[in-house]
Amino acid sequence: MKKLLLLIPVALAAWFCSSAPEGFTGGPGSETTNGLALVDGRPAPYASVALRKVDFRAEKAVEENAIVVADTYADGDGLFNIKIPNDGKYRLTVVHDGVAFTKVVTRDDFSEPGWANAPDTVRLVATGLLAGIVDVPEGSSSVWVGVLGTDVLVKTDSNGWFALPAVPANDSLQLYFVDEKYKKNLGEEDLYVNPLESVQKDYRTSDDGKIVVLQKDGTPAAYAAVALRPAAMMAENYVVQNKMVDSEIRADEQGKFTMNWPARGNYRLTVVSDGSAFSKVFTAKELPDLDTIKLSATASISSKVTLRSSAEYAWVGIYGLDVLVKTNNVGAYVLPNVPAGDTLSLYFLTADSNQLYTEWKTVVEPKSTQFLSPVMVLQDFEGESAGWYLNIDSLKKGTEFKTANVKAGIEKDSTRGSKVFHGKYKLANDDYAWALIGTSFDHYMNFAAIDSIVFYAKGNGSIKLSLENWVSPSVNLKAATDWYSLSSKWKRISVNPAELCVGSANEETCFTTWNAVKGGVKQFHIFVEGGSEFYVDDVTLYGALF
Repeated sequence: MKKLLLLIPVALAAWFCSSAPEGFTGGPGSETTNGLALVDGRPAPYASVALRKVDFRAEKAVEENAIVVADTYADGDGLFNIKIPNDGKYRLTVVHDGVAFTKVVTRDDFSEPGWANAPDTVRLVATGLLAGIVDVPEGSSSVWVGVLGTDVLVKTDSNGWFALPAVPANDSLQLYFVDEKYKKNLGEEDLYVNPLESVQKDYRTSDDGKIVVLQKDGTPAAYAAVALRPAAMMAENYVVQNKMVDSEIRADEQGKFTMNWPARGNYRLTVVSDGSAFSKVFTAKELPDLDTIKLSATASISSKVTLRSSAEYAWVGIYGLDVLVKTNNVGAYVLPNVPAGDTLSLYFLTADSNQLYTEWKTVVEPKSTQFLSPVMVLQDFEGESAGWYLNIDSLKKGTEFKTANVKAGIEKDSTRGSKVFHGKYKLANDDYAWALIGTSFDHYMNFAAIDSIVFYAKGNGSIKLSLENWVSPSVNLKAATDWYSLSSKWKRISVNPAELCVGSANEETCFTTWNAVKGGVKQFHIFVEGGSEFYVDDVTLYGALF
């Protein structure tokens, strides 16, 4: 059974005590009344008061939404008189405008008029709400539902759903269920609610392992689409598929379904109905324990992936779902109507070979279209440095790297609290002498849609970033920044494409420089000049994923 809490405002405090508040002790009416009803410390004028045996049930099958039909009423000051029999336990209930008090009492528990100096005080608090579902016997169209010791009695619909809009809070209650003809007892269930709490409960007996699917409002999701996929499954057919899943089975009209669960492995269970969905990865061991699934609103993802220059598009899917879309020619895509609130693992396939290109994980919120810009750490020097190299201008004699290679320059930095690259070098006495650290991509990359590049650096010279398409000495396109001066303190350097203004020609605009390179970037280089050492850490691409 599931208990779902809705938004619960701060509830009124409630308790039952034998002493009256200041101002009422020994006051008027204490000789003729034995009860005082208060709401938030103030009298509850003309509150309804009723006393029922603890096992009392409605005598006739007549719907009654009131908690009790009053035996008596409090006066304008909240004072009332109730006669409790000498033996047995009784439920005392007091109700007033959406607030109530209830408690099982005996005669010894409560004061008697003429014997006590003051009436007993009952403090009324906000009621709760109960929505539930119960089995409807075969051949019947409904079930009667009541609360022992009260007058309330309601009828379920044909699916067994019912609601008690007002339930006394802060005391243990017992629901009772009676067949449609109000002759056969169908059982009892305990209930406890807090003030202003909304509770949803499933009182049905075992239904042969069936799972019930509920909409956001708690009603059954009739004929919901259900699919179970291996958690690592990718689409088999490379055609655009906007649906989350092609259903294997559907729930029945009461939102119930059952499946044959696998013995081992991890699986994504997905249930979809009318723009709402549930989707989550379970182990095979967890699946048989499922009993209720609550759907929530779906969402959409709008994002991008960095394409190879030779690619016109890429495929985008979600592991364990059937959805598959194509990017446009700069890698932008939209995934419509995806499950919200759980981690989604996206995969990207190359257009030409349908081989795995890259992966990404994200979570989206319900009822939203989220524009997500990916972030890719190109190098943080914490793990592999393969593919990264050091280089110098070999034509300038006297230029050398004293650090043997990138791996040899990786060290722990106390300021950054992580590993960084530390390079030592010597440059020839020439204004154009250079040294660099960088990497070359396996493919020419289309960086047209990247947002910015960020890295951290320090040292005793200057540094600049250059994105290049170096093919041969005669074909060397580049888009670089101006030089940034370094110091002994770490500096965050953030570069957006509009700052990549230094090209191969002597005179180029920033627009011309970046446009010449962005569609086919092959090398990523960080140059240094002047000085003798530099540090670099956390090279990050914003708006890029490959």
